[in-house]
Amino acid sequence: MHNDIVEPGDYRWLRGRFADATAVDKQVFIAALEWNENCESQSRTAMKGLLATMGQSFDPGKDVYTRPAPCRQFVQLPIPADVTWPAFSAALDRVRPYALGIIRATALLEQQVIDQGNYAEQLRTRPLGEQTLRFAWVESQRHEGQTAAYSSLERIVYEGILLRALDDRDQGNTAWLSTKVAHEGWPTRSKVGDAASSAAWLLVQHADANPAFQLTALRLMAPLASEDEIDPRNFAMLTDRVELKLSGQQLYCTQWTCNRGNRVPLPLANTNAVTDALRAKAKLGSLKQNAAQIDTLYGPCPPAA
Repeated sequence: MHNDIVEPGDYRWLRGRFADATAVDKQVFIAALEWNENCESQSRTAMKGLLATMGQSFDPGKDVYTRPAPCRQFVQLPIPADVTWPAFSAALDRVRPYALGIIRATALLEQQVIDQGNYAEQLRTRPLGEQTLRFAWVESQRHEGQTAAYSSLERIVYEGILLRALDDRDQGNTAWLSTKVAHEGWPTRSKVGDAASSAAWLLVQHADANPAFQLTALRLMAPLASEDEIDPRNFAMLTDRVELKLSGQQLYCTQWTCNRGNRVPLPLANTNAVTDALRAKAKLGSLKQNAAQIDTLYGPCPPAA
């Protein structure tokens, strides 16, 4: 670690996970996992306390709470048990230059545009970095471009590097927007324009590491939805993001997953008919249309194993 940070793509700490690791390698690996668990535990406790002050008894467990950036430095990759260290190292050597090239290009772009201009302009440009990395990940999921020829192991390593960089961007944006909102309120259409207001929603939609801020934003947006000061579709999507954390169910069916090769919604609070009625009121398409849109964006679900 350098200044408490492990550089992206540096997996030397993972050496102890493999069968032929030395005793020292194994000690380093165990220490990394313990450090990570302590970081996560402290972060979850702090977030649980913050949510309690907001009247929510939500316990941000591992399944619904994205790890804060410092805790993501020692996140294990889903490497098959039979993979050897030389095979992993070869995969890392192949994909790391491309992944780090995307990350570096994204950083150079951000240096040119982020936080330039007025508040509306800053809002419109803030998502550029995270969207670049997010769609690089989508490209990999769809096996397109440079990643089309990657093996399954290479794809695991490549996506692991990208996802950590993406999380860094999301959390940086969360810190920036939460400070702005605390001083200036929620950025409405009349204040910053439709595009900038929607950009603010996108940033908070991806603020999963801070469910307290997502809840704060949702409460600020609620009275604005009926006044046409925010896009009702954005309010619906953030509602589902928050409600899935707090209650385990969603209202508008904007959050989906793959199950046995099929696109399926995460748990719904209502019947499909009631959900479609809510979606229509929020100016969203039907459930069937939504599933097709997700397949178009991310590609169809992988076939069942």
